[in-house]
Amino acid sequence: MIKRHSIKSVQSLRLPELMEAEVVSGAPDLKIKLKGSDKLIIPKELIVVAEHLCRVHRKANLTNVGKTSISKQTFTADTDLVMQHQHSVSVDVELKERDFTAEQSEIHFLNEDSEDDLLKKGDKVMALSFEGGQKFFVLDRIVTY
Repeated sequence: MIKRHSIKSVQSLRLPELMEAEVVSGAPDLKIKLKGSDKLIIPKELIVVAEHLCRVHRKANLTNVGKTSISKQTFTADTDLVMQHQHSVSVDVELKERDFTAEQSEIHFLNEDSEDDLLKKGDKVMALSFEGGQKFFVLDRIVTY
């Protein structure tokens, strides 16, 4: 009796399942369909998305030692706002093989069309079903070769 009950309990468990899916509608009204199930569309209310697929602006520290080169750029200004008479000022700036550090810089991730790199219609993703198949966690985009 106990053995039979234990077997039924294990059989009734729905373990998380990894599956391919396709984005049917991008954010903010995200929808996905599971591979092999064209009629079942999963609405945004049942989808959890990894943060890196939702944010396109991220902070980062960038360091490049002795290899940074910035081509010559000219900056111009007029002194009429500071002095009673006007002078034009021009400064050329150029860096060759210098150290470069940018702290707390913002990186904006773009897709190949120079748009925000968010999930869009047609993207293939890897999803994990949980809560007995009632919710889906989108882990990442996937690419096949």
